[in-house]
Amino acid sequence: MEKQDIKAFTDIMLAIADNYPGATFTSAGLKLRFEALKEFSIDQVSEAAVKLIRDHKYNTMPTTADIIEAMGGKISVKDRAEIEAGKVLDHLHRYGKGVIPEFEDTITQYLMSTRWRYGSWAAYVAESDLKWWFRDFVRAYQAHAAGIGLDCLLHLPGLKQLAGQGKETTYAI
Repeated sequence: MEKQDIKAFTDIMLAIADNYPGATFTSAGLKLRFEALKEFSIDQVSEAAVKLIRDHKYNTMPTTADIIEAMGGKISVKDRAEIEAGKVLDHLHRYGKGVIPEFEDTITQYLMSTRWRYGSWAAYVAESDLKWWFRDFVRAYQAHAAGIGLDCLLHLPGLKQLAGQGKETTYAI
C-alpha cells in the first residue's frame, strides 16, 4: 500500500470494526496496522476484510495476523522482489536520474547502490531494456534474500584464499 491508500485502509478497518461490538481504534493503532500491512495492496487488504467478515469465527476484532493469514500468509520472496522492482521503476519514471532514492527495503537499497548504482544506471538505461532489468533484479533480489548472492560467497571462509590461488572456480547460482 502507498500513502494515498491510508483513507481507504482506515475505512476498511472501521468497516471490519462495525461487525465487532466494542472494537475501538486509536490513530497509533491504525498507523501500526498500516505499517504492518503496507507490503500488500489495498485490494488484497479489502478482499481479506470481506473474507474475515464472512468467515471469522470469534467475537473479537481480527488481528493484523488474522488479516495476513486471510490473504494467504506472508508474501513470497519472489512477490516482494517484483514489488521492489516496481518501486524502483516507479521512482525512475517519476523522478528520472535527478533524485537518488532511499529505499526502505535493505536488499533493494543494497542492489541499487552496488550492483546497479542508481545515478549512473538511471542515466543510461533504455526503456526497451527495463523488462530485462526487471527480470535480473528479481533474480538478484531472490539470490540475495536466500543468502547466495555472489558478494555473500566471497565472505565464506576459505573462498578468498581459493580465489587468491589463481584457480578458476564456478558456482551455480
